[in-house]
Amino acid sequence: MILLVGDKSRSDVVHAIAQVEPLLRELADVVVDTDGEHDLVANPPSLVINFGGDGSILRVAGRLGERQVPLLGVNFGKFGFLAEYELPELLVNLQNAVDGKLPTRQSLLLKVTVTHGDESIERIVVNDVVLQRAPDKRMSHVFTYYDDALLADYFGDGLILSTPLGSTAYNLAAGGALLHPELEAVILTPLCPHTLSLRPLVVPAGGVLKLKVEGDDSLALTMDGEGTTELRGGDSVEIREAATPLTLIAHPTRSYFDTLRLKFDWSKRTTVSRT
Repeated sequence: MILLVGDKSRSDVVHAIAQVEPLLRELADVVVDTDGEHDLVANPPSLVINFGGDGSILRVAGRLGERQVPLLGVNFGKFGFLAEYELPELLVNLQNAVDGKLPTRQSLLLKVTVTHGDESIERIVVNDVVLQRAPDKRMSHVFTYYDDALLADYFGDGLILSTPLGSTAYNLAAGGALLHPELEAVILTPLCPHTLSLRPLVVPAGGVLKLKVEGDDSLALTMDGEGTTELRGGDSVEIREAATPLTLIAHPTRSYFDTLRLKFDWSKRTTVSRT
């Protein structure tokens, strides 16, 4: 079964799905989900085609949890870094998509466990986990451990923990390095640290990262840019590699580096006009 996902409030998305659906029904069983109510875990598809921007891909991957299936993104957003296909490109590649003949790129996901008071919640994260100081705090401490060994006390405005796929997002804007999406690693990038000795650090994804809040500190936690959870002294966040990676269907003629150049002007030389 192939699942077509989109936002029913977007007329352009609804029109695109209406254009693709009858063509796909000639090739496979199709289910359309425009309200986010399809249970992806109980009734997993063999392929998800997502019509939207990069943010909608993050949400779909989160809904899949640790039962990931190939995901093809059709760009109806502003940037289209993860959603690599435009609608005409999808239309000419429908048969190859159904037959599994398009290239794929696997990227690690993070399984995050948040212990907040007496409650514990779990979530799959695609891009990043961000802890930031509360607005009423001038500084905050994020005590960070790797496999139970103290890694650092990040003292400043906060900390970003990013996957390689998410390294082009908030991590990059905060001065972190780009990581190739197929690396199995996590990059920790401090936000405005109070010491110049704290710099972005890359660690293997096979270990367990634990972030602790102590004393009267208060931190705001966000995952993949959605929702905010307030953490206080005694709360913690545990981060490990998820059991299954994200599988994105890549563009058939563009490499990852081509996409960097196309979307970021990567390695492009700038010239200054002298008059």
